Amino acid sequence: MESRLLTQLGTLRQLEIFLSVAELGSMSRAAEVLHLSHPAVSLQVRKLADAVGLPLHEVIGKKLYLTEAGREVAETGWEIFASLRRLDDSINNLKGLSSGRLAISVVTTAKYFLPRILGPFCREHSGIDLSFHVGNRSEIIQRLSKNLDDLYIFNDLPEDLDIESFQFLPNPLAVIASSRHHLAGRKGLRWSDLADEKFLMREEGSGTCNAIRRHLDAHGYKLGKTMTIESNEAIKHAVVENMGVTVLSAYVLADTVGHELVQLRVKDFPILSDWYVAYPRTKRLSLIAERFLEFVLNKGSDILPMQHLEEQVQRALAQT
Repeated sequence: MESRLLTQLGTLRQLEIFLSVAELGSMSRAAEVLHLSHPAVSLQVRKLADAVGLPLHEVIGKKLYLTEAGREVAETGWEIFASLRRLDDSINNLKGLSSGRLAISVVTTAKYFLPRILGPFCREHSGIDLSFHVGNRSEIIQRLSKNLDDLYIFNDLPEDLDIESFQFLPNPLAVIASSRHHLAGRKGLRWSDLADEKFLMREEGSGTCNAIRRHLDAHGYKLGKTMTIESNEAIKHAVVENMGVTVLSAYVLADTVGHELVQLRVKDFPILSDWYVAYPRTKRLSLIAERFLEFVLNKGSDILPMQHLEEQVQRALAQT
C-alpha cells in the first residue's frame, strides 16, 4: 500500500471531524455534535488540509463551502468509513448478537414513537451500540445517499434513490388544534370552515408538507394563511398556545400529556399515509440490523399505542 498521500494523510479522527463539517456545513454545528470546541474542530480540519496540500473549504459571507479538493476528500472519506462499518458488521456477525453497532436515522416525527420500539429491542440485545439520528427529510435523504446508517425511517419515501422499503405502521395526518380553539369539539367540519385559520406548517419539502400538498390538490382545496416552523415540537407548543392550527401525525396526539391538543373532525381528514423503514438496495445489512428490521415489522404495532391512534382516526372519519 505504497502511497505518498497515505503516509501524509491525517488520522481517521481528523477525517471523521472533516466529514462532520462537510455534512453539516458548519464548524460550529460540527463542534456541537462532536462535543468539541470550535478551535479544536478548526485545528483538525486545518491539519488535514495541510496533509492533502490544498484547502478543503472556503467561507463566503458566513457560509462554508467545500472546495473541489474538499469534495474529493469527503467522498473518499465516506467510502472509507462505509468500508470500516462493513468490516465491523462482519466481525460482529462472527461474534453473534451479543455485540454490534446499530445506526438508525429518522425524520423528526418518528421520534414520537421509535423510542418505544427501540427500548424493548435494546433490552433484548443489551450489548449493542446504538446510534440514533433525528433530522428533517432532506437531511435523512442525504445520509441515506451516503450510506451513513443501517436503516432509515420515512413517512414520504424518496423517489430518486434505489432503495428497499417496507411499510410497517399507518401514519394518519390529522388537523390538530388547541383544546381552547373555537372549533374544538364541533362535528361535521369542512375545509371551508378553516378558511380564516392560520396554519402552522413544516418547511417545504418535508414529508408531512408533501403529503398535505398532494391531498389538498387531489380534493381541490387551497391552503390559506401559513406560518412555517421547522420543528414539530415548536409547532406543537405553538398550537397548544392557540397561535394557529396544524396538520401533523396523530402520533403527536398520542405523545401529548393531558388534553392540551385535540383533533378537529374535518371532512376528508385525516390523511391516511404510512411509515416506512428503508435502506439502500445494494446494502448488505448486518446481523443486528436484520434483527431490528424483523423486530420493527413483526412487533412494532404490538408495542405502540395503536388502539389509541386508531380511535383518533375513527373519530375523525365519523362525520356526524
